[in-house]
Amino acid sequence: MSERLCGSMAMSYPLRVTRGLQLPSGRVIALGRVLMASLFLLAMRIDLTQPARSSRDLYVLLVAYLVFAAVMAIATWRNWWLDAKLAGPAHAIDMGVFTVVVFLTEGYASPFFIFFVFLLLAAAIRWGWRETALTAILVTLLYLVAEIVAARLGSPRFEIYRFLVRSSDLIILSLIIIWFGINRWDLRSFSRAEEILAGAPTDESPIETSLRAALEKLHARGGVFVWREAGAKEARACAIRREAVKTGTLKRPLKLPQGAPILYEVEKIRGLTRNSDHSLIAQPLDELIAPQTAQLLRLHEGIAIPIRTETGDGALFLESMRDLSTDDVTLAEQVAIDVAAHIHRSAVVKAAEESAEARSRLSLARDLHDSVVQFLAGAAFRLEAMKRSEASGRDLEPELNELKKLMLQEQGELRSFIGALRRGSEVAFSDLARDLETLAERLSRQWDVRCAFSAQSRKIMIPTKIHIDAQQLVREAVANAVRHAGAKSVEIALDAAAGLLRLDFINDGATYPEKGGRMEMPDSIRERVEQAGGALELSRGMQVTKVSISLPITARAA
Repeated sequence: MSERLCGSMAMSYPLRVTRGLQLPSGRVIALGRVLMASLFLLAMRIDLTQPARSSRDLYVLLVAYLVFAAVMAIATWRNWWLDAKLAGPAHAIDMGVFTVVVFLTEGYASPFFIFFVFLLLAAAIRWGWRETALTAILVTLLYLVAEIVAARLGSPRFEIYRFLVRSSDLIILSLIIIWFGINRWDLRSFSRAEEILAGAPTDESPIETSLRAALEKLHARGGVFVWREAGAKEARACAIRREAVKTGTLKRPLKLPQGAPILYEVEKIRGLTRNSDHSLIAQPLDELIAPQTAQLLRLHEGIAIPIRTETGDGALFLESMRDLSTDDVTLAEQVAIDVAAHIHRSAVVKAAEESAEARSRLSLARDLHDSVVQFLAGAAFRLEAMKRSEASGRDLEPELNELKKLMLQEQGELRSFIGALRRGSEVAFSDLARDLETLAERLSRQWDVRCAFSAQSRKIMIPTKIHIDAQQLVREAVANAVRHAGAKSVEIALDAAAGLLRLDFINDGATYPEKGGRMEMPDSIRERVEQAGGALELSRGMQVTKVSISLPITARAA
């Protein structure tokens, strides 16, 4: 693939949808911290009864906490790496401030409840249920310690009833939020109504279709999708940049990332992904994305989404994303599932189409073999006999006229065969019997053999496919009886009952070739019967060979 395909990812994408108020969770937590610190400081100034103890210390603490919250918001606003790295330390500071504020304040202006909810929601949004549970346990213990210390210091406002009620509130609220975490509650998932590729067409390139859907879902301005079929050395790639789509093949081997989605920044060699416990972990980028891959695709900053199916593996690289944050890792996991399902569906549809095409080719080849090829073989048989007759001085004109007549009949039957392929309808059993009787008469003259045909009277309809199969089986059975068994007489019987069309052939020739101690029919007959879901029986007795063929039909009144 040319280097132009993997050029700079600084590109525009026309289908991008703006996020509006859907801010990353890191920004929401940072803003919440600033607003909460501001509100607490304002509440302490308005309520003259607060703080209960050490007013100067509390004001210093709240001012320092407000400064800390503002610095955190500014530092992490557009830096997903700092947001992830400082999330743990900031959470610990929040819990420490909670403990001190609960100890120093009382009454309705105490930030006890809102602070507790903020801590649990921050843990649930950032990490998972284990971290949420640990936060709930630590905060509850810290609250108990603060209240116990206040009681031992002889606080005049300490009330055991208020202490028990608040403790119970903490436990109940903790259990509810932990339950949400265990059930994989994700604020971002509520905006995902359905699979992003549920209605995508399967007749278009799944690589380009998947890349476009991922760009739109993650609000990226450009990206590359690299896909490698199972067992293949080369990989296909599709890049979208500046409203242009370029596809090609990567000639050199490419090591693709595996596992969970990866937030990356190539210049600073930063990588962020999830471990087996679904927790975000920081790793050197060269351990997550091979340097050769980053160099070949000219990656800068974005998210890599490994894709893996039974048919192959690949990776999406999305860049120039607005508000890139750790939230995108969760959304990328959903995108990976959707893209893998779409590629699998496309592969299944393609395999089905190829299988149907192969069956059609095989069926058409078999039909031509059983009709045109067999006729030509019979004509050659007649011509050889005429050649011998010429040496004896016989008049060949009558036989030539007969051969010409047979050729015209074969032409008519070939046209009928093509017309039946186009119609795809049903024919009456009586029409099938009439066509087979005419065919038997012609085969008798073509192969210079006596063909006797008989049929029962049935008022049912026969599918066109069975009509064609029956004609070709009669051709093949007579031809094989003459060529392989040297038969001089072939009796053909047609009947239908119990949803089956039955054809019986009795010839007076020698036995068919044996395999494993049993007579074997030619592959052309056996394969056609198996393809139609029918059954074939071959028996020998009293110097004759009987071939019985049953084909399933759907019978209904004519």
